Amino acid sequence: MAGILVKARFPRRRLVQIVIANLFRYLFRGAARNWARNISSTAPALGSMALLLVLLGLVGLTGIALYNLDQVESGQASILHVYISDGADPAGVAALRERLSSDPRIASIGYTSKAEALQRAQSIPGLPELAGASDSNPFPASFDVQVKKIDDVAAIDAMVRNDIAVDAMYPTSYDRGAYQRIQTVIFGLGVAGFAFLSLLGFVAVTVTINSIRAAIIARRDEVLIMQLVGAPRWMVRGPFVVEGAIAGALAGGLAGLVTFGLAAAGIEAAAGSFNQFAPGITITVAAIVSLVVFGVGLGLGSGSSLISIRRHLES
Repeated sequence: MAGILVKARFPRRRLVQIVIANLFRYLFRGAARNWARNISSTAPALGSMALLLVLLGLVGLTGIALYNLDQVESGQASILHVYISDGADPAGVAALRERLSSDPRIASIGYTSKAEALQRAQSIPGLPELAGASDSNPFPASFDVQVKKIDDVAAIDAMVRNDIAVDAMYPTSYDRGAYQRIQTVIFGLGVAGFAFLSLLGFVAVTVTINSIRAAIIARRDEVLIMQLVGAPRWMVRGPFVVEGAIAGALAGGLAGLVTFGLAAAGIEAAAGSFNQFAPGITITVAAIVSLVVFGVGLGLGSGSSLISIRRHLES
C-alpha cells in the first residue's frame, strides 16, 4: 500500500509569532541573563551613569528655573519707572506723557499715583517702616514705561531724566548694568554646569564601554563561532546593545525617580516660596524632566555599547 504524503498548511500568523518569540528570547531574555551574570563588571557603569543622570536632571531643572528667572528679570528690567516731581506742573506732566507716547520704542505707558505707590509699598518688607517715619507720603507718582526692547531702556532713561516734570534727585528706576550682571551670572553657571556634566559624561561613557568590552572578551569564543557559521551582524551585535540598553534604562529609571522625588519634595516643602527662587518648576515639569532623564539613560547605554562593539568586536 503506497503511503500518502499530506502537506499541512502552516499558518503565516503562527510563523510570525514564533519568529517574534525567538527574537525576543534571543535578544532580550538572553541579554538580560548575561547582563545579570556579569553584574559585577557592569555595576560601576550603572553607578556612574546613574550619578551622571541625577546631576543631569537636577541641572536641567535648574536650567529651566534660571531661564524662567531670566525671562522674569528681563520683563522687570524692561519696565522703566519715571518718577514725577511732587511740585511738577500738570501741563509739564502731560507734555512728558505725550512725549513718551509718541516714542516708537515704547510699547505702553501706565501711571501710578502717590497714593497707589504708598499702597504698593505697604506690601514690600521694610518700606512700611520708611513710610511711617515721615508725616507725608514719601513715595512719588510715576509713569511706568514698558519698553519694547530692553536695550532701549538706557536711551529712554537718558531722554527723560532731565525733563522738568521728573524728580531731579531720583529721576528713574534705571540701574545701569543690573540686567547685564544677571546675564553674566546665568551664563557663567551654564558654562560651569555644561563643563562638569561633559566631564562626568565622558567618565560614564568610558566606564560603560569598558564593561561591554569585558563582556565581549568573556564571550569571545561564542562570538567567533557565530561569525564562522555565518550569523548575521545583528545577531552578533544585538545582545550586547541590549545589555547596554538595560544598564542605561536601569540607571535612567533610578535617576528619574531620584530627580522627581527631590523636585517634588522641594515643591512640597517650600510650597508658596518655591516659585520665587525656582519659577516654572512644577510637578508636571519635574515628571517631564524625569522622563527625559530616562530616555537619555537608555540612549547613553545603547550608544556606549555600539561604540564598544565597533572598537572591540570588529577589530
